[in-house]
Amino acid sequence: MQRNSTAPLIAVGVIAIALAGCAGPSGESSTDELEKVTIALDWLAQPSNAGGIVAAQELGYYEDAGVEVAIQAGGTEATSVKVVAGGGAQFGEETSGQILQARSQGIDVVCLMPTLQKGPAAYLFHKGQDITSPADLNGRTVYTQVSSPGWEWTVEKYGLTDVNAVQFTGSYAAFVLDETAVAQGYLTNAPAQLAAQGVEVGILDNPTNIDYSTCLFTTQKLIDENPELVRSVVEATAKGWEYFGDNIEQVAEWLQPLAEDQSVEDLVAESEALVPFIWTGDATDVQFGWQTQERWDATLQLALDMKIITDPSVADGAWTTEFLPAR
Repeated sequence: MQRNSTAPLIAVGVIAIALAGCAGPSGESSTDELEKVTIALDWLAQPSNAGGIVAAQELGYYEDAGVEVAIQAGGTEATSVKVVAGGGAQFGEETSGQILQARSQGIDVVCLMPTLQKGPAAYLFHKGQDITSPADLNGRTVYTQVSSPGWEWTVEKYGLTDVNAVQFTGSYAAFVLDETAVAQGYLTNAPAQLAAQGVEVGILDNPTNIDYSTCLFTTQKLIDENPELVRSVVEATAKGWEYFGDNIEQVAEWLQPLAEDQSVEDLVAESEALVPFIWTGDATDVQFGWQTQERWDATLQLALDMKIITDPSVADGAWTTEFLPAR
């Protein structure tokens, strides 16, 4: 279940789940000498944010690197950035845009490795409707996050003066009944969910969806004080994601106890839908977790255009590829 910032607010306790410290495939091992760290997820545990981490735990990759990792699931109470900034975790996950926003607020976080090269957010419409551009949203009801900077920017950019914008609540019931309507959604689960209700959808790219998604991040302070720990966590996590890509069904079984509202079959389907967003572009051309200045410049420019941030210098030092496994 991909995070949806417009879903109904549900009181979710932040759950710390320590899965590491168990014996890896090679045999038993004591955790006494392992350095303990916590990774704060950007939402509830799901394939997009926890698949590779769980794989690295189960296969002993963290243990082999001298680290014991606990997963701290997120929710609506505190963002992963706030958890890390407050000392509740050493590492977290967020989008590149959110990392820039945090830095503009004086929180010195650094992206170490994105999981998704491209985010799965999009606009969905009933197949057969003549929609090829955001400008075609005029004259329609659009279920979206109406007060978000992204929607406000889209309205201004594409001249959406005749749109009935309705706050998206996470339910597609009204969208299903209106063939001319448009709704935001995630391509990893929403099209399948709607197909099960008899609605085939077309897809319109969300023009604000240019971020790196599910970026593993830490603080500049930890990078300066313990770069070897950072390297160990990044390399083991990257190795876990590589395993995830070739062993989706097995990882889904490991992940299911953390994603209690989803079956193994649900997790397999979502994981398979994630693959094109993880292994695309630089992740296949260079290596998993690769980042470029060009992509970060685009994210920065959009954030400036949306007036989410005002100082472009916050992007200086916002990301690094220094700790990725050697190619």
